[in-house]
Amino acid sequence: MDKISLSAKLRELEEPANIKTKLEQYPTDISTAVEFISFVDSTLGFKDKNIADFGCGKGTLGIGAALLGAASVDMYDIDGSMVLLSKRNCKKMGLSNCKIYKKDVFDVDKVYDIIISNPPFGFQSTFDIEAFISKLKKVGKSFFFIYKLNQRICDIAGENSLLTEYLGSMALPKCTFFHRREKITIPVCVVYKV
Repeated sequence: MDKISLSAKLRELEEPANIKTKLEQYPTDISTAVEFISFVDSTLGFKDKNIADFGCGKGTLGIGAALLGAASVDMYDIDGSMVLLSKRNCKKMGLSNCKIYKKDVFDVDKVYDIIISNPPFGFQSTFDIEAFISKLKKVGKSFFFIYKLNQRICDIAGENSLLTEYLGSMALPKCTFFHRREKITIPVCVVYKV
């Protein structure tokens, strides 16, 4: 499936009715999601692999992996409303190889060929990115995640023998009452281990 077709399919997904800012449930914009999914696919390939999407939200990344031939996709989110939304989106796409779980990613013990994620960036939460990387190393043979590009993440990646690749600018839409602008864009990178 090419990027244009993947983008068109992902645009069909149902959006969340509301987001929880403390969980940083900012949706991954479709162009960033497509670039990320395509990067993972061109690096390792999803075909016939067991994939996990950590913090799946509405399911964009996991559904993208399933559409590109993953053998199975397990999607995890701590928020029950996002789990239900991901289930509806998988059904809408006609996917039978996806399972969605309401579970904290730090409680996952199953090992996957590839883990993909767009974790909280630490804007509204105290999400511990170093603990997250440690967890990924334990349960992912390979992993890829989107993160705000800054010196700190580059340093953390280097300390953990991880690779980084500039992905582009990610658009974050106005999602809550305290956002003043309709959207902001931030530079993001892929942090990964192959």
